[in-house]
Formats: sequence, structure tokens, C-alpha cells
Amino acid sequence: MRQFLTMILVISLSVPLAAESALDYHFQKGNDAYLLEQYDEAIREYQIVLQNGQESAEIYYNLGNAYYKTGQLGRAILNYERAHRLRPKDENIAFNLRLANLRVRDRIDIPPEFFLFRWNRALVSALSVAGWARLLTLLIVLTCLLFALRQLLNLGILSRPARSVMLILGLAALLTLYPLLQRYAMTTNRDYGIILSDSSKSLAAPQEGSTELFIVHEGTKVQVLDQDNDWSKIELIDGKQGWIPSGDLEII
Repeated sequence: MRQFLTMILVISLSVPLAAESALDYHFQKGNDAYLLEQYDEAIREYQIVLQNGQESAEIYYNLGNAYYKTGQLGRAILNYERAHRLRPKDENIAFNLRLANLRVRDRIDIPPEFFLFRWNRALVSALSVAGWARLLTLLIVLTCLLFALRQLLNLGILSRPARSVMLILGLAALLTLYPLLQRYAMTTNRDYGIILSDSSKSLAAPQEGSTELFIVHEGTKVQVLDQDNDWSKIELIDGKQGWIPSGDLEII
């Protein structure tokens, strides 16, 4: 009976390990194909990994590089953006994203950003979701530990300073919730997309024959405000809005 249970345990553990090993194989095979300049093969291998639910900044970054090499600018930027979303402080990802954006035909004047918004984004991006979560956990543990020590031990003259430190740690833990939630929202935000078609006419209404407002080109980043059947309402960074076919873009 014990041998049977051991066999079940080994099988249950080996299945996910084997699956992970297979995905690592496809990832490495994609890397090898990329080094051999077989970019279409590299794309297929990276897509296999993603289709099996393994998402990482490395895969999106490598996939973006492969798409860039094949001249698929929109898909390159799409995957650089996905990599940047997961790892916003990575210099290589940021550099390649800027480099690819230089090839986008649309030149949109970006309105100046209020300095408080810029500082807020820098603060939130300072750590990953896991990093902010670890910091929050540490602060909570320290607060609880200090509270327990204060209750168990007679600190005498040190009681008041200990309470002050405990309150500061507790307040810091509460304040850490804000960047944690904001960072999580940034990571899971699916309101932005990249234009994948060579060009797309933005219309005043979600129907053919409607008034043409402007044209967006491959690689342009847009915010998706609404959807109506096969149409998506988009907004450019300069505030222009219009409807385009949903098939002309893909959500980041």
C-alpha cells in the first residue's frame, strides 16, 4: 500500500515537472533557432510556450526580437510592451521598445506630464508586484512582532518608543498598499492595444461608411475605451478618439 501511494505521489509530481521541462525545451529551441537566424521557427517555438500558459518577460522579449527581425513591427512592439509590463525597469526591454517605436509612422505630440504623475509612476514602478508584496509582508511581520514583544515583556521606559515604532511600521504597511495595488493594476491592465494592420481608418461611428476621422498605422499604441461587436473605440495619447475594426489591433 505504501509503495502504491509512493507511486501515485511520484507520478503526480513528475507530470508538472515533465510539462515544465517540455516548455523549457521549446524555449531553448526557440533561442537556438533565433541564433541561427531562423526567426519564423523561433516565433513558433516561443508561441508554443505561451500557448501552454507560461508567461514571462524573457519570452515576450525574445518573441518581440524575433518579430522585429522578420519586419513585423506591430507584433514586435506588442511583445516588447508585454515584456515591459512585467518588468518595467529592464533597460534592454525599454531600449528595444524605444528603438521599435522610432519606426512607427505615426508621430503623435505627447502632452507634457504633470510632475506629480511622473513621480507617482516612478514610485509604483520601483518594485514589482512581488517586491511590494514582500515589503508589505515584512512591515506587517515586524509590526506584529514588536506588538507581541511589547505585550509579553515589561519594557518599562522603552514602552512608549516601542509603541511609536510600532505605529510607524503599521502606517508604513498601510501606505505600502497603495503602490502594491497600483502596480498590480499596471500589470493586469488590458485597456491598451497595438495596431497590427499596416493602416487603419478611424471612423466617427462603429459602422462602414461612417465619417473618417484619422488614420493610425502599424505599431501605434492606443487605449481601448469601448467595444461594439467587431469594432473598438480607441483613443490616442493626444486625445483623438474614433472607431476601428477590432481585428486591426491586439490588446497588450
